[in-house]
Amino acid sequence: MYNRQVWEATPADTPVHRLDVRTKLALLAAIVIFAVGLEGPRPLFLLFLLSLGFHVVARSSVERWKILIIFLLVGIWGAMVSQALFYNQEPRTMIACLLSPTTPWIGELTGGIFVYREGLEHGAVQALRSGIMLACGLLICWTTDPRQLLQCFLHWKMPYPIAFMLITSLRFLPVIFEETAIVLTAQRLRGFEPLRTLSPIRWVRTAFYVLFPILARALRRAATLALSVESRGFGRCGHRSGMAAWPVVERFACLTVFTGITAGAVLKTLYSLQFNGIVYFPGLRGVYDFMAVWL
Repeated sequence: MYNRQVWEATPADTPVHRLDVRTKLALLAAIVIFAVGLEGPRPLFLLFLLSLGFHVVARSSVERWKILIIFLLVGIWGAMVSQALFYNQEPRTMIACLLSPTTPWIGELTGGIFVYREGLEHGAVQALRSGIMLACGLLICWTTDPRQLLQCFLHWKMPYPIAFMLITSLRFLPVIFEETAIVLTAQRLRGFEPLRTLSPIRWVRTAFYVLFPILARALRRAATLALSVESRGFGRCGHRSGMAAWPVVERFACLTVFTGITAGAVLKTLYSLQFNGIVYFPGLRGVYDFMAVWL
């Protein structure tokens, strides 16, 4: 996880790597729109499997799969637990009581802490949305050279300072993990082994011991980078280099996907009108049933 090369884009001969950077960004935007617009758990789960399938096609390494699984599990666990405990919509079904309202002081203050089934379901749906975006975002970072992303942003008339800072933030992510590995190694060589105890105070102390050296090293790198880009005239008459022609097949595929998004938005609008009793078209009954199940 702390290996810098795991986080940086690596060249490979796969269908995902060979895609034009504009196609990748367009498909990423389409998947994000689908993830936000879809409400049912089944279509979201299928979209989640599709995002993982892209990693299979891209032949992601075992280390990258471990990182992706860890992030997904943490996100799913956090979303489901938080929604299960703090779900406030009706109806809601209590499936467990963690803290009784009759508990002195804490129970009276919080009104009790319960686990709600509807909260778990709602948290699972939200976790699928975040997992889809996370998987697709990491796929773009792992299969696309940052210079290609910068060139694409400039080609799309994005302001040069914003595009440069965005790419710099992506390049700094591997650096942060590399610095973390160096700091942890230095702490272990000094005999500091906090993982042997489960004391919360020891864990907090460890976080502070590791955080400040990482922050200091990151600030030094940031200062060096700032001086370097300033000496090269950062933001002054940024050159917008041209890009190769967008392949017709990929452009047509992106156009087809966004046409499908537009059609889905229209159908969802019709379903909302029918659901709220505003406009109902009897001939679209099959469409309404399909929308109720899938979209």
